[in-house]
Amino acid sequence: MMRRAVALSQDQDTVAIKIALAFTPLTGSVDNGIALVHALRDGVSVRLMPSLTAITPPTGRMSWHDVKMALMLARYALQRHGIAHPSSVQLRTALTGGELATPSGDVEVLRGVLAMRAEGMHWGRIAAERFRQPLASDRAMEGRAAP
Repeated sequence: MMRRAVALSQDQDTVAIKIALAFTPLTGSVDNGIALVHALRDGVSVRLMPSLTAITPPTGRMSWHDVKMALMLARYALQRHGIAHPSSVQLRTALTGGELATPSGDVEVLRGVLAMRAEGMHWGRIAAERFRQPLASDRAMEGRAAP
């Protein structure tokens, strides 16, 4: 019985590491990635280094698939705003919502992929919402367009 528990634990660590490695540019380091993946999986708070930014998932426990989807959609939300290597605060905003300072100097309000998921939204709807949401630069262009 003990060997089975150890084997399951090792399998879980292998999955967490695999997911974390795919999102290292998003999380800033492999260690941050592993900590965040485990925190999302277990539904607990995590502090990312070096700034000790706390991320508390409002979703509770998540499946491995849900962890990967959350990180993919957070990455997409940040990339859409010109952020490929976010700070831990920017990552927290993409995940849980809030104001996001962009490289262009605009401030965007994001709902956060985990916040939307906690509201009961399906991943497909969350992704569609990300595609539909106009950027501040798009809104500025609309304001300059001739009537």
